[in-house]
Amino acid sequence: MSKTYTKREFLKMMGLGLAFLPFMSCFSQSSSDSEQSAEAGQKKKEGKPEEAKGSESKVSDEDILLLTRDDQRYAGFNMAFNKRIKHLPKYIAVCRTEKGVQYAIQKAKAESLKVAVKSGGHSFEGFSSNDGGMVVNVSLMKKISWLDNGEVLMQPGCLLQEIQGALFPRKRLLPSGSCGTVGIAGLTLGGGYGFFSRKYGLTCDSLLELTLVDADGNVRSTKDDKELLWACKGGGNGNFGVVTSFRFKTYDMPPTFDSYVLKFRNMNVERFASSLSAWFDVSGQLPEEAFAAYVLNGKTLTVLITAYKSIAGFADRIAPLTALADSTSPTLNADLPKAMKRYYGRKGPIYFKNASSGLYKGKDDILQMKDELFNLVAGHPGIVFQVNTLGGRIADADLENASSYPHRQLPYLGELQAYWEQESQEAGLVKAFEEIQTLFHNAGIKAHYRNYPDINFKDWEKAYYGDNYSRLQEVKRKYDKDDLFHYPQSIRV
Repeated sequence: MSKTYTKREFLKMMGLGLAFLPFMSCFSQSSSDSEQSAEAGQKKKEGKPEEAKGSESKVSDEDILLLTRDDQRYAGFNMAFNKRIKHLPKYIAVCRTEKGVQYAIQKAKAESLKVAVKSGGHSFEGFSSNDGGMVVNVSLMKKISWLDNGEVLMQPGCLLQEIQGALFPRKRLLPSGSCGTVGIAGLTLGGGYGFFSRKYGLTCDSLLELTLVDADGNVRSTKDDKELLWACKGGGNGNFGVVTSFRFKTYDMPPTFDSYVLKFRNMNVERFASSLSAWFDVSGQLPEEAFAAYVLNGKTLTVLITAYKSIAGFADRIAPLTALADSTSPTLNADLPKAMKRYYGRKGPIYFKNASSGLYKGKDDILQMKDELFNLVAGHPGIVFQVNTLGGRIADADLENASSYPHRQLPYLGELQAYWEQESQEAGLVKAFEEIQTLFHNAGIKAHYRNYPDINFKDWEKAYYGDNYSRLQEVKRKYDKDDLFHYPQSIRV
């Protein structure tokens, strides 16, 4: 029997306080907790790497742990954040060094195995694994090193909570997402947005350089190929190789963080339309230092508005929304490092399906289907519809030219989410989920965020990459001409 959650139960399940239903997208992209616990647990059978055919250098278990299905630690490293995703790769190559990554790719190539890349974050549709191929798992590669001029070098297994733990004590900031268990690799390679993006751009816009191991096992640097850097800023998720290091510029960390949480209860279609219209009007006038999210969960609406510096008259700017809300809870001048921990989210694994529900020009894109959309969300407990602000510096023309992320001029991002507790609840929620996605598609909403994929998207190449897809294919042919790195929506050769 399907369980309907009270608000208290739902927030508890999500690992949140009663005062706030935050960025639900923090459950979007698989936590590496299972991998780390497996690594730290009791001694178990290890896969000893043998020299791969064509390998020029020998490796040891200091470089790579090669697991097959009969290895005791295979199950721990094969666990996905999304419990509905189940894959069985032939090998899981748990790499500790770049040399280990090279070995894994050479072995996969020698055995004609397709490769998926897992960095320890989240994957909506399980694209970081496969059946019968190889998963190159770099979740244990977590080194962070400081360079000159506030630049930082980090390995691909770093999670956002680990990065913030390293940067905040130095009063530095990397614009990124809010959820602590999201991995920096997937976030950056698909774009990456969050509270600070309207001021500083997407996470990929702070990327200065990366190294990766290509399909031939060669180490490549974007110092030698600016086109590869362009491609990896929005189109690099597991398409061209395995990234082994990122170099980012960082910014001064704001000392404080303000947030306003507005609650609307007992929503109906009319109130949905009026609140959504007011939210768009208010969010469209916010300064770049501010961010807003509109989160409809059943018949309860939560609006989050944040700002990371004191802005004169800010309360007056959001007054049209607060006047409509049932309650408003401000938290002002909070210590920023402590405030960020409120958004770290729940550790997995959990049952869910999340995806982009489109990028929007404005409120009319959603209001044209307001009745059907509201009734489907309100009528299926567990479904959440969310809209987040983009815009600001994300739309900068120079940043647009320097990256393959294509949707710079669309200032709002929609996300559709479904969460459930029992496997038997999946069919009904996924059916409603797909009906909502069809509503958006039929209404002409066809641009989507690559980090929020949906296996059912029609014309996903155009949806994710716009007019940049053919150019990305050229990069794919250069670094992976035989399509070694492959998943259901990877860039095709």
